[in-house]
Amino acid sequence: MDAEQPQSAALVVVFEAPVVSRDCADALRTLGFRVTCLPITEDNVMGLMSSRPDYVLTINFNRYISEVCELLKVTYLAWVIDTPCYPLYDGAVKHSHSFTFAYDAAIAQRLRARGVRQIYHLPVAANPGRIEQLQQQGAAVDLVHDISFVANLTRTEYASLIQPRLSPSTSARCAALIQSLDQPSATFTLAEHIDEALIADVNRESGYGLTGEHLLSPAEKLAYLLAREHSWQERIGLVRQVEQRFDLRVYGNSEWEGQIQGYAGHADHFETMPKIFQQSKINLNLSRSFVEYGLPMRIFDVLSCGGFLLTNDKQDLGKLFTNGKDLVIFRDTQDLLEICAYYLEHEDERQAIARQGAATLREQHTYLLRMIDLFTTVQAVQGGQPMPLSRWYT
Repeated sequence: MDAEQPQSAALVVVFEAPVVSRDCADALRTLGFRVTCLPITEDNVMGLMSSRPDYVLTINFNRYISEVCELLKVTYLAWVIDTPCYPLYDGAVKHSHSFTFAYDAAIAQRLRARGVRQIYHLPVAANPGRIEQLQQQGAAVDLVHDISFVANLTRTEYASLIQPRLSPSTSARCAALIQSLDQPSATFTLAEHIDEALIADVNRESGYGLTGEHLLSPAEKLAYLLAREHSWQERIGLVRQVEQRFDLRVYGNSEWEGQIQGYAGHADHFETMPKIFQQSKINLNLSRSFVEYGLPMRIFDVLSCGGFLLTNDKQDLGKLFTNGKDLVIFRDTQDLLEICAYYLEHEDERQAIARQGAATLREQHTYLLRMIDLFTTVQAVQGGQPMPLSRWYT
């Protein structure tokens, strides 16, 4: 428990996650809350019955914590930062004491339409204060690169558990759907092109269950599985093309080994990643094809470090940042290659954009501001005042 806050202050239990939870806890303490951080264990979840906090916060939705909070009449706050987050589609998300905030407005809009009243849009953020403390430690020469890409390569369930068991005709249909994602779209609509016959064939041939989530259709689940395979292929293909022309280093999990030439190993989120972002001339972001509007943490992390960001497009970019001023958006691989060549040669322009991106981040996209938005929404709704989906989407 945070001893610096008076006992009269509201108590928030923050269940720990690999990222985000620590920054949320820091922001909540700044706002005057008492904060207790705990790992998610059965004992700690059941311990809520004795501690009786005012609020419980998790990163991504946890149906079991939602059930306990509903039983105790404790306000449960879930900030969903992943796609797909399958527990989000459980019926527990409709509990009266649960408030869910999704980083992707399209997901929040869809669940609103399916009867989830207390779901809202809240983009992720960064913690510039933590970054500034780290930067005081000095630079690391071995992390200076022309171009860097910090991202994991996630082996997919489709490739390992489904595709090897499919008939040639069913596999070909799935492959065509995966390939269709090569054409950028304003929204992720793959589920609309999946019919009941394909769902039945995939279920029968692979034995992989496409049902189980109360608020997610089998077509939507299959769309996620196919799109995750597309993103695997897309990341490898893009990196291979970039590293043919430029000095590119890729940091992430070991799945990259054997796939590309420029794999540089794992980068710790809190220690190494910020130094890479700060010292690379160009930082790449490739948002996954199955993410509709939302922006990954990488975008906010790069900007908070004063790094220059080159990214593919998502709808939230136009609402939260300005292309060519805070960051630069590429349309396709050829555009990406041309932009890399340009900004490697135009250092003054590159650094000016990086400075402005960092300024916008500090002014508009910190965890402190996100926690203010979150609690403003929750307390207004609890007071009987209806609230919009978010400040960016009404």
